Amino acid sequence: MITLPATHTLEPRLLDGIYCFPSTTTDLVKLDLLFEAGAAYQPQRLCAAAANKLFPLASVSKDATYVAEFMDYRGIVVETSVEIQQSTLTLYFLRRYADELLPLVGELLRQPAFPQDEFLLWREKKRQEIATRLQSTSYVARMDFYQSLFGTSHPLGTYAVADDADKLQLDSVKQFYRQRYNKGANTIVLSGNVDAELVSLVNQHIARPEHPSPAGEELPMPQHRDKGGIHKVRVNEAVQTTIRMGRLLPLRWDDPAYTDFMLLTTLLGGHFGSRLMSNLREDKGYTYGISARSQIYRGLIVFYITGDVAAETADAACNEIFAELRRLDDISDEELGIVKNVLAGDFVRSIDGVFERAERFCNMSATHVTEQLTANLSRSLENTTAAQLQELARRLLNPESMTVCLAGNY
Repeated sequence: MITLPATHTLEPRLLDGIYCFPSTTTDLVKLDLLFEAGAAYQPQRLCAAAANKLFPLASVSKDATYVAEFMDYRGIVVETSVEIQQSTLTLYFLRRYADELLPLVGELLRQPAFPQDEFLLWREKKRQEIATRLQSTSYVARMDFYQSLFGTSHPLGTYAVADDADKLQLDSVKQFYRQRYNKGANTIVLSGNVDAELVSLVNQHIARPEHPSPAGEELPMPQHRDKGGIHKVRVNEAVQTTIRMGRLLPLRWDDPAYTDFMLLTTLLGGHFGSRLMSNLREDKGYTYGISARSQIYRGLIVFYITGDVAAETADAACNEIFAELRRLDDISDEELGIVKNVLAGDFVRSIDGVFERAERFCNMSATHVTEQLTANLSRSLENTTAAQLQELARRLLNPESMTVCLAGNY
């Protein structure tokens, strides 16, 4: 029987409204500010990405050169990211710089300058980045897969093209910032060398407002539902073909069957010794790597398999993937035991340290997942049988239900 360690839950300390993961063994601090300002809320494509990237660059009284030199001199790392519904500002810094850094961060949040020259530079880089991505088979396969599943009007099926960068105006970015950032961060997470004084400083300079932006609704179910089929998308001069296939799962993250499905996914393509790797890499030599995963969104879960193969073996590789899906009606207790050990080890590594625990907590907050998922995983590791996985595979992983997207030089 596989069990998770007794300390498997995240259990952050909630101090004055801030989620804390303290450690006495490091001088480094990680500050995560989570905003309900993802791409699903933007009035036009790229608006959320521009606001998230540009606001930390300069304030009304501190220009971009000052801010960049301030961060560089103290070794402060600034990271920004935008997901479907949430955006994040992350800072890594030594504890001794908190007194100087936090007032500046507060000023950047309250009075961002959005310099015109920085905006134009970002827009041009983004235009080039999009054009380059559209020559990547993995990107094109992902885009076609999500557009096939959800349609182009759904947030998960909306992708920017190069012209969207040229159409974006700075006033639209500023307006989006005022609507989605001015009320402050929905969630603040501190990890590392955290103490009561640091919490007080954060609250003093980056206080959570009494009425932050609403937490946001779940993503809608797609009106367009792809029932399976094969799509081939041409990418000129591509030297490989990317396969991405999968489906929208009829499960929610808190469904006990979902953590059983996590076991099934791990067995199929979630570790180096998985069935897909053994077949397509070790036996057939079609690919260097292939994986199966599931992605949780608010209200939705997407299952997918992805890998890169030579163009001449793409059809044969798809047939082998279909064959592995059908072979899931034969799972031994020995194989299940190995998979349980792999999944338990992956989970423990994901919370091995305060920064890892904080990152997992942020990811859970973004998707509205709670520790119920961990409890369900613990139950699956202890009790799920091979027969249960076989039944789940027959119900959810029928090859005919898969949407298959191939991107390459056809």
